[in-house]
Amino acid sequence: MKRKTRLDHEERIAEALRFIVEHLDEDISLPELADRLCYSRFYFHRLFQGLLGETVGEVIRRLRLERAANCLRTSKTPITVIAFEAGYATHEAFIRAFRSVFACTPSYMRRKSSYNGLLPTPNGVHYGVMSPIRFIETQGEIGMEVEIRTLESRKIVCMPHTGPYYMIGATFDALAGWLKENQVEVGLTAALYYDDPDVTPVEQLRSDAGAFVPADFTTNDTRVQVKEITGGLYAVTTHIGHYDGLNSAWGRFVGEWLPSSGYTFPDTPCFEVYLDDCSVTPPAEVRTELCIALKAVAD
Repeated sequence: MKRKTRLDHEERIAEALRFIVEHLDEDISLPELADRLCYSRFYFHRLFQGLLGETVGEVIRRLRLERAANCLRTSKTPITVIAFEAGYATHEAFIRAFRSVFACTPSYMRRKSSYNGLLPTPNGVHYGVMSPIRFIETQGEIGMEVEIRTLESRKIVCMPHTGPYYMIGATFDALAGWLKENQVEVGLTAALYYDDPDVTPVEQLRSDAGAFVPADFTTNDTRVQVKEITGGLYAVTTHIGHYDGLNSAWGRFVGEWLPSSGYTFPDTPCFEVYLDDCSVTPPAEVRTELCIALKAVAD
């Protein structure tokens, strides 16, 4: 089952790569690309990077620069035009970017016609070169302990947060004040995440600061929202340490473990559950559960 699921991810990521190659001159929207492949916007970018070893943006920049190098070698197109076609607003910016990867200026590249202009890449995909895609061989569960659990549905009261995820603490403080004001009995706290912080502008990131409440809890207060985390099959891993390491943990969880797990996922928000009170627990010992809803893939 694991191999079949990985192949499904590889086929869909390959489709995304073909789309990029065929639309290299267009402004490629990551959310639209994720929607095109029926991928959650939160997971798509991490899966892409996990399987190809490059982000979407890195692939686009590299292919455009390879194309620019090819154009320099095979045409007399002015360098300013080539710079614009490569996505650079100024001649100077193009020269800086070009020199940083080719270690020479565009003018020198034009004279050095024997160089093929291809840049190093782990996936083997180059501009103008038709070759099989080399997908990254991930380590799967090695180095990351993941449990498959069946969780019950849980009700959670939330305050929405828009902006950098690392600033959600202020929203949790506001939620704590509301809970105390309304004398609400709660369990553990949790955060729900809706966008990939690697590709979504920070001012547009959407999340919820929440606390689990009894099943019969209701409120009409517009400062909060009552939501339900649907029960079912989940992958759960525990991050131990400072909250600063959570983004890296999510990257390995989604980019390395998930493609080889034998599961795919519905388009539902992932969430974190905070098992310890960080005001009394040393940062190096704080435990946070990372949770992803799963659906099994038929054999």
